[in-house]
Amino acid sequence: MSTIAFLTTCSQQISPTGGKRDIVAPKLKTSIPFNKQINYNEKIIELIFDEYIVVDNLQQKLQITPDAGEYDVKLEPTGLKLIFKKYFEKDNTYSLAFGDAVKDFSEKNPVKNLKLVFSSGSKIDSASISGTIRDIQSSKPLLDVLVGLYKKNDTLNLEKIKPIYFTRTDSAGLFSVENIRSGTYQLVAIDDKNRSMTYNSKNERFGYLEDSINVKPNTQMSGVTIGLYYAENLPLKARNSVSRLNYYTLNYNKGLEKIKVTFIDSKDSIPFFQPSSTEIQFFNTKNSKDTIRIKTIVTDSSGVELETIQKIKFKDNKGNIKEIAKDKEAFRATITPNYNDEIDPEIIKYVVVFNKPIEKYDLTQIKMYSDSTKEEVLTTSNFEWSNNKSVLSINRKFVGKKELKIDIPKGTFISIENDTLATSKVKLKIKNEEDYGTIIGNILNGDSNVIVELLDNNFKILKSSGELQFKFNFVKPGEYYLRAIEDKNNNKKWDGGNFKTKKQPEKIKFYPEIIKLRKNFILEGLEINLSTK
Repeated sequence: MSTIAFLTTCSQQISPTGGKRDIVAPKLKTSIPFNKQINYNEKIIELIFDEYIVVDNLQQKLQITPDAGEYDVKLEPTGLKLIFKKYFEKDNTYSLAFGDAVKDFSEKNPVKNLKLVFSSGSKIDSASISGTIRDIQSSKPLLDVLVGLYKKNDTLNLEKIKPIYFTRTDSAGLFSVENIRSGTYQLVAIDDKNRSMTYNSKNERFGYLEDSINVKPNTQMSGVTIGLYYAENLPLKARNSVSRLNYYTLNYNKGLEKIKVTFIDSKDSIPFFQPSSTEIQFFNTKNSKDTIRIKTIVTDSSGVELETIQKIKFKDNKGNIKEIAKDKEAFRATITPNYNDEIDPEIIKYVVVFNKPIEKYDLTQIKMYSDSTKEEVLTTSNFEWSNNKSVLSINRKFVGKKELKIDIPKGTFISIENDTLATSKVKLKIKNEEDYGTIIGNILNGDSNVIVELLDNNFKILKSSGELQFKFNFVKPGEYYLRAIEDKNNNKKWDGGNFKTKKQPEKIKFYPEIIKLRKNFILEGLEINLSTK
């Protein structure tokens, strides 16, 4: 870690007034050592320019590889010196990249591509590795990502060890690590937000090449591509709990894919559900004042399981009926699709999400009509409950061409807290095929476990398919991205990786161009090749 100390001061410099504006950056007149000098063994680096200069945030912008230890900075009117605490390591090639840290005094024009290379040995190492860093989910290039080379080590700890050689990506996500000494290295990219030169697994993305790189004197490796992602290495744990008069909520630090709750004493059994992916909420329907003991087994999205014994104790109501009523949450439901939304012809998936589990219901009251008058008769097979009867899905084919109506009368659903919803009437528009387009394509060199996703400009998933030969109907005219995920474990979602366990993320491959779809048009022949060759 370098330290900056201003060892000398100079007389006050005043910008000249009047005259033509200076648009020319300072030029380097001379340096000690000179560029690509060999056998340099002093502790001072000096740069002299052809005009007055200022230095902007040198400690952040100056990249010295490999690390040469701490140094002080001495500024002069037309130059600067770096005074290192110790001598350079023997037989190493050092590279100093200043970025835009050095600028002229008057107009702050930066010196571009200012770089000094020298060797403490008899030769300049010339090996290099270059490529591109992108976000794995969007394929967008990433700026200012730390790309580093580490000595190959099976127990490499990125959270504590800094890279030997490193650089940072430009606005196009491009990087180039140069003047590398021969050896075997691990190439890692880190979204080093706090510029600590180490990896923070809580909020920084990373990615790495699975195979180590054997660097030789003539190595010139290009075209490397690494996708960055957030690692799946946070241990699953209960974060906290919230006790109220009517509710008790367990909060977890990660989303839960599965939950299993067992009451130690069966007579203590009370209703519960997941109001969100990270919560389990219990309902005090028995007005219990005693402590309830439960065993929970929860599983996160990566398959990690956590088993705990938990004590539940509701807040003491002290017999205050008004406070109990005040604490009670209103009964609500979220419906998808909602009023006036457009739906695909022929089949509807209608989802009602309640904020409380349902105690009683009469599904025969729910009516569905197409084109105003044609009743679409619903049977038991059209309904599906989930999340402890807090989510109801209605799936049915229909024959309408213009609109679909769904009526849910008051009293159809009664919650575990004995409240009911008002009447719900939803009218949905049926898409006209002529107003939409179709996208058809193939996934090449992929096995049967694949996920194909159509994304909007914000990378929101609009449609998905699990087929190698995919077809997306009723797509609005516009611009889209298309990507394929190699779903190795066939869990119907993308899984990230973990450097500690040497697990790589599931491969994501984008169609190379933005898809432009016109109204009443079939775009076919699109191909994504999942081959790594």
